Amino acid sequence: MSFIAAGLSDPTIGTVARTPGSVRRTSHIDMVFDGPIIGGRLELLGHARDLLTPRSGPAEVLGAAQVRAALDETRVLRTLETHPSEEAAQGLVGRHVGVGFRAEVERLLNASAARRSPLYLLLDDLPVAALISGYAGLYTSGEDGPDIAAAMLPSESDQRARMIKGDICAGWRSDGTMMVALRTSKRMPAPVGPPAPSLARPDDPLAWHEIAPLASPAMRRRRLVDVTWGNPLIVAAMFRDTHKSTDGVETVLHEYTVSVTVDPRTLRVLTCEATPRSLPWTECPEATGSARRLEGQPVSDLRRFVRKELTGTTTCTHLNDLLRSLADVAVLAPVLQERGEHRLGD
Repeated sequence: MSFIAAGLSDPTIGTVARTPGSVRRTSHIDMVFDGPIIGGRLELLGHARDLLTPRSGPAEVLGAAQVRAALDETRVLRTLETHPSEEAAQGLVGRHVGVGFRAEVERLLNASAARRSPLYLLLDDLPVAALISGYAGLYTSGEDGPDIAAAMLPSESDQRARMIKGDICAGWRSDGTMMVALRTSKRMPAPVGPPAPSLARPDDPLAWHEIAPLASPAMRRRRLVDVTWGNPLIVAAMFRDTHKSTDGVETVLHEYTVSVTVDPRTLRVLTCEATPRSLPWTECPEATGSARRLEGQPVSDLRRFVRKELTGTTTCTHLNDLLRSLADVAVLAPVLQERGEHRLGD
C-alpha cells in the first residue's frame, strides 16, 4: 500500500460556542464493519439532536433521533431501526444505499422531509456514510488488491464507472494526484491525515449530543449547524470524517467549516465562506470558492440547488454535502421566532 500525506492537515480544535438566542443541530454516524472491511457487511449507527439555547433559562432539547442500519456485502439495506419509530422508513429496506437512495427517503418520508427532522437528516446521510466507509480499506494491510477502487465505491455500476472516469470534483479530477496514481498503479494511495483533535468544549458539555468513543477499526462523520438570531442570522456549520485504526489512533480524513449570514426575513443566503481544514488530496481545496455560489439563494432550496448546480472539478462532493445541510436553517431559524428568541428590530 502506498501511503501519502494528506493534501491539507489543519483540523479545528473544539467547537464554536453556543450563544443565547440560538438553536443547534448536531449529528454523527459511525461506520462499523462486521467481518472484512472490504467486501464485508457494514453497520451504520447514527444519532442527531436539536438544542435550543434561550436568552434566559436552561438549554432545551427540541428533538432527537437515532438510526441503526445494517448493510450487506453489496451495500443493500437489510435491516433498519429508527427512533422515533417511522413505519414509512421500512420501505427503504431492500434498496441499495447509493444512487437514488436520497430520493427514496424524500418520497417515503415526505412529512419528515418537509420539516427536515433529525431523523430525516440521518436517513439522508446513510448513502454518503456507506460511500466514505470504503476509505477504511485503504488503511487495512493485506486488503489492497487490484480492485481497491471498486471497493471504495460500493454503489451501482453506473456511478462506479462515472467516478473512476474522474472529473466529478476537485479531488477526483482526471489529472489530479489520486486519479493519476489510480491509472498508473491500479491502486489508490492512502492519504494519511492528522490525528483528530477533540471537538468537545470542556466548558460546555451540551455543545454536542452524547457521543460514545469510536470503535476500531471504524469511521465516523460528525455534523453541526448552529443558527444565532440577529440581522443577519449568523450560521456556523462544519463536518468532520475520521478513521480509527486497529492501533486506536483516530485521524481526520475530511473536514470543512462554513460561515454563513442569512437574511432573517427572506431566509436567503447573504454571504457564504467555506474554510477547508483537512482534505485527502492536494487538489481538494480548489473547491472552496464554490460555496459562494449559494449567495442569493433561499436556504429552503439549497438541497436542490447544490445537487443541480454544484458539479464538476470546481466543487467537492463532501463540501457539497455540508452546503446541502444548510437547508436545515429553514427549519431551525423559525424556531427562534416561535419561541420568542428574536428581538424586535432584529
